[in-house]
Parts: sequence; C-alpha cells; structure tokens
Amino acid sequence: MTNDTNTTYDGDVTLNGSEQPPVELRDPADVFISTESITGDLTVQNAEYVFTHTPVSSAQTVSDAETEISGTLEDGYVQSVDGDVLLTDAEDVFIATDAVDGAVSAPGAENVYSDDVPLAADADAYDVSTFGWEQSGTTTDPETGVYAVGMTHDIEAKKVRRDIELYLVGHGHDVCVDGKGATITVHFVGYDNTVHVGPYLASTVETDTGFDNEVDAKPYPAEDLIEMSRREAYSNAGFGRRKVTFQVPNEGDDWCPNCGEAAEAIIERHQMEAFFLFGYPIWTYDRSTNPARECEHCSPNAIHAELSERERRTIFD
Repeated sequence: MTNDTNTTYDGDVTLNGSEQPPVELRDPADVFISTESITGDLTVQNAEYVFTHTPVSSAQTVSDAETEISGTLEDGYVQSVDGDVLLTDAEDVFIATDAVDGAVSAPGAENVYSDDVPLAADADAYDVSTFGWEQSGTTTDPETGVYAVGMTHDIEAKKVRRDIELYLVGHGHDVCVDGKGATITVHFVGYDNTVHVGPYLASTVETDTGFDNEVDAKPYPAEDLIEMSRREAYSNAGFGRRKVTFQVPNEGDDWCPNCGEAAEAIIERHQMEAFFLFGYPIWTYDRSTNPARECEHCSPNAIHAELSERERRTIFD
C-alpha cells in the first residue's frame, strides 16, 4: 500500500476518526492512546519508552500507511481510528488498557513497561474522565473514581466515602483525594504521577507500570485519638493531691500491641497520682509503668466511616 495522503502539522496532533487508515504519526514527541480508540492493530516503531496495559509483541504488524502525518510534531493524542495505526520514532508512548482491538507491537523500543490490567468500569463511567494536556476535574462523593490519559492533569476527589479506583495514564498528573472510611486503588501507567491521600483513607497501588510514581498518604493523626492531653489533665488538677488520666502519642511502635494491627497512630493511656501546685505535679505518689496502648483500628475515639448529621446535610451542596 502506498501513501495516498501526506499531511504536515506543527504542534500537537489529535487523531479523532477523520483520517483514512492505516494512519502513521511520524516523529512525534509523546503519544497518548485512550481506551477503545483503535479498532485495528498498533505498531510503535523505535520509541524510547512504551508504557502499556496491553500485551506487547516485538513483531511489526503495521508497515504501510494510507495517511502519513509528519512535520514539526509535538504530542499526539489518539481518540478514534477505525483501523491500524503506526507510530514511528516517537519519544514516549502511553497506551491505556483496552485501547487497541488488534495486536500491539513495539519493534525497536528501547524500554517497554507492560502489564495486562482491566478497568473497573468503562472509561466514560468514571466520575472524572480527562484526556489531553493540562486538564482538570473535581468530583464530590464519587462512586467509581478517576480516569486520566495525557499530561499534567490536576484532579480532586472530595468527600470520598466509597472504595474508588484511580487510573492514571501519562505523566505529570496530580490527584488529591480526601474523605474517610474508603480504600483508594491506584493504577499508574507512565511516570512522575502523584496521588495525595487524606489521613482517614486507605490506599494501595495495584499496578505501577512505569517509574517515579508516588502515593503521598498522610498518616492518621494520633491527636485524633486523644481524649485528654497531659497538659489538659495537669491544668484541670488544680491544687492538692489528685489522680489524673491522660493520653500521649506513642512514637516507637509500628504495630499496635492491643489489636495487633499495623498502625500509623498509637497512643498510650497514663494514670498518675500526684500533688499538684498551680497545675504542675511537684510530688508523685504513683504512676502507670505499663500504659495501655490503642491505635486508629481499635481506639473508641477513632474516626469511622459513618456520616455525621452535618455531613448528611451538606454532602450534596
């Protein structure tokens, strides 16, 4: 087959279904391929890096193109091609799961990061679904999660109460997730992506198909488990001989001796009998030497997933 169409572009290029297949992108920078975007085969030829959640072979399956796109190309975005696609001499190529109906090959690629991972839902069923360059999105009380393909997406998920999935393809994404009582499952396809997770959420990286990706999970604050601090107990003691009870953070243990769970926040419950003067113990009669410990998993003061009355009123505001 010979090239019937040779188109020259400067800048970014998006394949949206108007090109006659097979389509070749020649010498682009980065290329991002969304889910269910290519009905034929895909050959990535001589790329520097390939990141994909689709099985890859080394054999070339697409050799000639009906439409060739070249010029001073920057990034390429593949949304819809009814046929085969050939990417020649690209820098980095990012291929989402189920992006290609046919075979995917990467002859001559310097580095290939590959996994075979299904999505938890259709791409358009996610609460936030973004594609392209410098996109942004926000969701409140999400049900499914976030799907992002491209470069430098800034996404926020608020008031998360149910388990959700973050599926991030490309590089430079920054996702902030806050809420309580849910698990955040993360899939990385690419590099330099960061997910920030609030202290009352659990998180797990299911797949990391790439490098320099990070989940920045804030630790559970031990202060949330404390009913009475040492300072408050001393202040309330006033003057005379008093018995006081207070809690302090424990910073030396990673496992809770009370429930046996790995814990981020452990506190100790102390008791003391002392003579107090102006809120300060000047003589101690007795004190606990083996204080009880508890953590965010077993403490009665831990924040649980149930919505407060105020949250039930405001969650849909």
